[in-house]
Formats: sequence, structure tokens, C-alpha cells
Amino acid sequence: MLSFLVRLIRLYQNEHGFTPNVLYINGLHYRKLRESLPELGNDEDIARFLRLEIIIRPEAVHPHVAWLNPEGKYFVACG
Repeated sequence: MLSFLVRLIRLYQNEHGFTPNVLYINGLHYRKLRESLPELGNDEDIARFLRLEIIIRPEAVHPHVAWLNPEGKYFVACG
């Protein structure tokens, strides 16, 4: 899961010229991500490690990243 997210973030950076700041992910994928990062203790540590705000949404069939402005409006999404 971690390698998939790293590729997704790099793809976003290459396509848009800046890094995403949000990850949309469902609960199952988030559990797999947590399992791949056992050394990180809690959700905040994982978010800080990824440098992304993590939003768990059941309808996020596949993880995707986006950039949200401070008002919470999409700028660009990828994934």
C-alpha cells in the first residue's frame, strides 16, 4: 500500500508541479497502510509521515490524492 501511495504522490507532483495535501482512502486500505507502517504509533504520525491530511471515506474505492485550498475546495485530484 505504501509503495502505491508513493507512486500516486509522485505522479501527482509530475502532472501538476506541486504536492498533494490530502489522501482519500477507505477503511480497508487504511488498515493495510497502518499494517505496513507498524513503527508509526497513531494516525497523526502516519499523516505527518506522508505529509498528507488523511480522509477516510467508504466510497473511496481506490486511494486518491488531491490538493485542497484552506476553504476545503478541490483544486486538482488524482488517483
